[in-house]
Amino acid sequence: MQGLTNLLNSPYAVFDGGVATELYERGFYINRPFEELNTSHSRDVQGVHESYLDAGAMFVTTNSFSLTSPQLEKFDIRDRQNELIKSAIRIARNAVTAKGGKGKVALSFGPMGALIEPLGPVSKGEVIEEYSRLARGAAEEPGFDLYILETFSNLDEIESAIEGIRRVDQVRPILASITVQSSDTGLIEGFANRIGNRLDVQGLGMNCSEGPHDLLQSLKILRPLTPLPIVIQPNAGIPRNINGRYFYMTSPDYMAKFAKRFIEAGAWGVGGCCGTGPDHIRAIAQAVKMMEVKATPSPAPLRINSGIEVTEKLKPTRRDLPSRSASSLGQALLGRDKVISVELTAPRGTDLTKFDSALARLEEAGVRFVNVPDGARASTRVSSLHLASRVKSNPTRQLTVIPHLTTRDRNLIALQSDLLGASVNGVHELLLVTGDPPKLGNSKDATAVYDIDSIGLTWLVDRMNQGLTPLGDPIGSRTDFCIGVAANPTAINIELEVSRWKYKVQSGADFAVTQPVYEPDTFRKWKDRIGNDQRPHLVGIWPFISHKNAEFMAHEVPGVHVPEWALERMASTQDDPERAVRTGIELSVEVMKSLWNDCEGFAISAPLGRVEVVLEVLKCLK
Repeated sequence: MQGLTNLLNSPYAVFDGGVATELYERGFYINRPFEELNTSHSRDVQGVHESYLDAGAMFVTTNSFSLTSPQLEKFDIRDRQNELIKSAIRIARNAVTAKGGKGKVALSFGPMGALIEPLGPVSKGEVIEEYSRLARGAAEEPGFDLYILETFSNLDEIESAIEGIRRVDQVRPILASITVQSSDTGLIEGFANRIGNRLDVQGLGMNCSEGPHDLLQSLKILRPLTPLPIVIQPNAGIPRNINGRYFYMTSPDYMAKFAKRFIEAGAWGVGGCCGTGPDHIRAIAQAVKMMEVKATPSPAPLRINSGIEVTEKLKPTRRDLPSRSASSLGQALLGRDKVISVELTAPRGTDLTKFDSALARLEEAGVRFVNVPDGARASTRVSSLHLASRVKSNPTRQLTVIPHLTTRDRNLIALQSDLLGASVNGVHELLLVTGDPPKLGNSKDATAVYDIDSIGLTWLVDRMNQGLTPLGDPIGSRTDFCIGVAANPTAINIELEVSRWKYKVQSGADFAVTQPVYEPDTFRKWKDRIGNDQRPHLVGIWPFISHKNAEFMAHEVPGVHVPEWALERMASTQDDPERAVRTGIELSVEVMKSLWNDCEGFAISAPLGRVEVVLEVLKCLK
């Protein structure tokens, strides 16, 4: 396998700039993928490559950054993937040929464009297969010299991408490049150790980020950790929106100054990313040529710690349940108390009289915990997080509200902001769920976000409990959430449910609340199936109040299984409403008594808001 530096006769390398942003500067806007221009405006794309070669670039990167399947599916052009890859390679090679053959072609691939496990639904195996598919398509147009995997931020993802390419091509060098801030020393060290130590990777890079200044600090951390050549490609600063267009304000002279500093700090290659045009690359090339410093000084011995001090750097270790001192629920579970939580639906409007009355009655009955769904059935209601904060701020209330939190309505930014706000307001218990789709609720035209699912949200909250963002940046302090997740012992595809449960445990789950259970043996079998991946379980209990209610639960509530014998038992009461309620309570109490020693507690729903039914269940249970 050829080394990266062997591709040139020069001790340094100058890479090109941002192909997409240069196309944008030439009047092509962002309403369609820039990669489509490979077929519709190939001469314009070739012109961009030629302008960078004229400016002094030794490598040109193909216009193929966003050719993964999830990216193309957004525009319904997934079936054109191979065509666009081959045309991207052909255009770049034609540009090099037109300029006398002086230049190398780097085949550029970016991230998937979809979150991968554990944060998202895409598995590592799917990532491997996707980049194998990309490499197979590229093999049909072999006019390129190396792969450049750029702007990755997830080490699992870039490692899977490398694995996928290597299943097809074991010859061409791979330059693996991440986007990172210098404050994230953990990511930089992990990049050097995991990716830099692979025998099938020939170079490391850092690109994009905030601009040249911060990337210089990142380079100083990375350089002592790896003997591999390093390529630095910063943005031309942070873009500004002026009259609807984006402009990068960093001047070519400023980029040239930093190009010298990059080489002095040990970089082998220098180029640009977003906003760097031919003028920037020309200035960089001229600055590098004037350098007397060799591009690749002997690196210091490989070491694990960079030695760079970061204020309040937090050790990213998972915190176990006993340390969650701020959580009333965590302490109850730790003390092996039998936990009883009652589910109340949040009000539709601002009148909280009925809700407050229900809390008072439950508190008087000795209930310590109440859980509140987040927009139950995708309907607009008072925020569960705000209700939990309100109850927490009331010194006369002794019970704790456990808010549900869905990924349906918030993107990753809003999720983190709301979680931080909840922690500041003293909310330390959460039940994390994906959430019903909007079409089930009262705002059917609402947009579903679903940046991540409940597994990803579990991982996100656990990261915040470690004092970290999803990218590993320190936030200066830790949250202290007791993390609850959903479990469904009655799932039709029980193997899939067990698999998802194991992911939730690995992602940081502290306890589970199950879907309603009507047959105790179903729960016991569930506990057997999950084996060593045990967590405290609050078994879901839904007391029927009528035969119609039982039928609705059986046929119209996703994930709930009502056995036929239970429906028949409720059917025998349909002419006697009072008897129907009593029978529903009896069924619930029978389950709770049977499972008393098999679980850590129960989560009882107040059917249709009828708290008196829950109180009767508790009375009968005693």
